[in-house]
Amino acid sequence: HYLMANDPLFGNPEQFRPERYIAEDGKTLRKDLVERTIPFSIGKRECPGKGIVSVELFLGLTATFQHFKISPREGQDIDLVPGPVVMLLPKPQRLRIAPI
Repeated sequence: HYLMANDPLFGNPEQFRPERYIAEDGKTLRKDLVERTIPFSIGKRECPGKGIVSVELFLGLTATFQHFKISPREGQDIDLVPGPVVMLLPKPQRLRIAPI
C-alpha cells in the first residue's frame, strides 16, 4: 500500500480510477503503472483464508457425495459427447439425486 499510495505516478491513490492504467491511445496498458501495482492475490498479501476455504469446500462436497446417489433420470443416458466448442465444458444434464 505504501508504494502505491506515495508514488507520484499514482495520483489520488485512494480513488478508484481503472482508466489510469490505459495509455493515451485508449487501447494499451501503461506498463509503468502495471509493473508497480501489487495485487492482493499473491505473496504475503494473498487471502489468509484461501487454504481453509479449499479444505472446507472439499470436505463439504465429499460429505454430500457420500450421502447421495447421483444418476441419470430413468430412461435417460448421460451425454458425454463433447460439443463444438473451443473449451471443453460439461453439457447441462438432467440428473436424479437421491439419498442413500
